[in-house]
Amino acid sequence: MFILKKIATQICLGSTLMMTLPYSYAAETVGPQAANYVVKNINIAELPVKTIVPITASTAAQALAQAQVIADNPDADLAEFRIDLLDFAADSKKVIALGKQLNQILKDKPLIATIRTHNEGGKLTVTDQEYEKIYREYLKQPFMQLLDIEMFRDQGSVERLTKLTHDKNVLVIMSNHDFNQTPDEQEIVNRLLKQDQLGADILKIAVMPQSKQDVFSLMNATLKVSQQSKKPLLTMSMGRLGTISRIATANMGGNLSFGMIGEASAPGQIDVTQLKQFLNTVQPTP
Repeated sequence: MFILKKIATQICLGSTLMMTLPYSYAAETVGPQAANYVVKNINIAELPVKTIVPITASTAAQALAQAQVIADNPDADLAEFRIDLLDFAADSKKVIALGKQLNQILKDKPLIATIRTHNEGGKLTVTDQEYEKIYREYLKQPFMQLLDIEMFRDQGSVERLTKLTHDKNVLVIMSNHDFNQTPDEQEIVNRLLKQDQLGADILKIAVMPQSKQDVFSLMNATLKVSQQSKKPLLTMSMGRLGTISRIATANMGGNLSFGMIGEASAPGQIDVTQLKQFLNTVQPTP
């Protein structure tokens, strides 16, 4: 109950913020042509905001169990397979086999494959060459519908992987994470637009706020990018301080938001059912 009251208060603060911004979101198109973003019959480029729940398992058995829980939960729209958290993350054959099983369990819910590297707050330490090689192995027999590619890997690798991913009819979430701070508003805008230029289908950034102003900077940057790019946005300010950004994202031009069932994959995630309830309350009518 405490967190519900806390978030409700933050939503009010967020509404105050929106009064100070050039609010034109409701009149704009959310995302490119709809057909480009229909994955397993879910259009991730259109409102309502879609929820993503991470699979945070260290073993195959745990991953399969978590996938079943996500599949059974109507408030979870997509699942993210955090491969770097597995005990056998370096074994591509085992990962691919497990990924296929997860995809089957999830049925009509899309699967995002993600290696979050140590550079961006994840568990796996790899060189740019190793990173590209692993993803190339996955794409020989794709088990995912979306692939997370970190934008600050070697640019040549990012470009090659983006092209190969598209060739395999898989969507690219290009991402950047800063667990220490929040870049200034213009830098956030620049990074997201750079992802757009690099060919990403979905633009993602996650930052850590040190102040309330940092949270507003992330939300303002999201709004600005939504007015310059028609690609879906996945942006968040992490930690308790940034929770409001996960809820008000639709009012700022966002399309996706992370929730959790059980264990969070990043600080500030809230239960996916609570998240869905808040999203349904605050987001504009499509």
